[in-house]
Amino acid sequence: MGLKHDRTIRACSIWRALDVVGDVPVLLLMEQALLGIHSFDEFVARTGLARSVVNGRLKKLVEEDCLAKVPRKAGRGFHYVLTHKGRDQFPNGLMMLRWQHKWEADSRDFQVHLHHATCGHATEPVPTCGHCCAEIDPRDVDWREGPGLAQVVPHYERRRFNGDVGTRRPGGRPLVDTMIELFGDRWATLVVRAMFTHINRFDDIQRDTLMATNILTGRLERLVRQGIIRAVPYSDRGDRFEYRLTAKGRDLYPVLLALLQWGDRWFADERGPPVLLTHRPCGHDLDMVVACSHCGDELRLENSRFTVEPTETQATK
Repeated sequence: MGLKHDRTIRACSIWRALDVVGDVPVLLLMEQALLGIHSFDEFVARTGLARSVVNGRLKKLVEEDCLAKVPRKAGRGFHYVLTHKGRDQFPNGLMMLRWQHKWEADSRDFQVHLHHATCGHATEPVPTCGHCCAEIDPRDVDWREGPGLAQVVPHYERRRFNGDVGTRRPGGRPLVDTMIELFGDRWATLVVRAMFTHINRFDDIQRDTLMATNILTGRLERLVRQGIIRAVPYSDRGDRFEYRLTAKGRDLYPVLLALLQWGDRWFADERGPPVLLTHRPCGHDLDMVVACSHCGDELRLENSRFTVEPTETQATK
C-alpha cells in the first residue's frame, strides 16, 4: 500500500530508475545476471533469497525488459538472459564496485579483481567525461532543469525489502553489498540525491522527498553512522543541523550519475531528459564513460571479466 501525499516531487531520471532497481532483491539478482547467471535455481542459491522472492523479482525484471525469459536450448524449462536494457546497467555495477574497492576493501573477506580483455590488464573502473576524458569530480558539474522535468505524486511501497544483505548468500557476500543496501533503499538514495543538488536541511529534504519525518530521521541517522554524511550545526544553540556529504559520500556521485544516465536512456519521454548536466572543465554536456584505468578505453560487459579471491586472512583460516 502506498503512502498518500497531496503534493508532488520532482521526478528526475534517478527517481525513474529507482522504480525498477531501487530494491535489494532486484539489485542482488541483477548483480548475478551481470556475472553470467541464467537459471532460477542458481539465482536462489547465489542470492540466498526465498524462492518466492526470486520468482516475483525475476517476473518484474522481465516485465521491465531488463531480462528475457527464454526456453532452454536443451531440456525443459527456461532461463533468463540480459536484454540490451539490462546490459546497460553494467556501468552502474562498475561504479558500485569502484566505491566498495575504495572505501570498504579492508572490511571484506574477499577481493574482487576486474580484468579488461581489450588491453589484457587488471583495471579499476574510472568515471570519465565522454568529451574530454577527464575523471569526473562532482564539484566540476553544473546542473539545470531539462525539458522533461516533471512533478509526480510519490508512492513509496511498503513491501520493499530492507535489511542486511551481507550474510544472506550461503556461498558468500554479494560483491557490492553496501551499495546494494544503500541503493536498494529508495529513501536513502533520494536523501543523497538531495545533497548533490544543495538541499541540506531537514525541512528542505523532507519537502524534496515528501517522506515521513520519522523515516527521514532514520535515514539521516544511518547515513551519518555510515560516514556518508555529517551533521553540521547552523544555529547558535547548536540544536539545528545541515547535512553535508563527506568525501565518502561525494564519491557516490558516479553511481547516481550512472543511474541518471540509465534512466535518461530508457525512461525519458519525447521532451528530453529531466535534468541537464554540464562538465565545467570542458564546457560540454556531461556523458559519463566508464574507462579502464590502464588503457583508457571504455569498459563494457563483453570486454570485462571478474575474479573473486579470499583475502590472505580468510585464505589461511
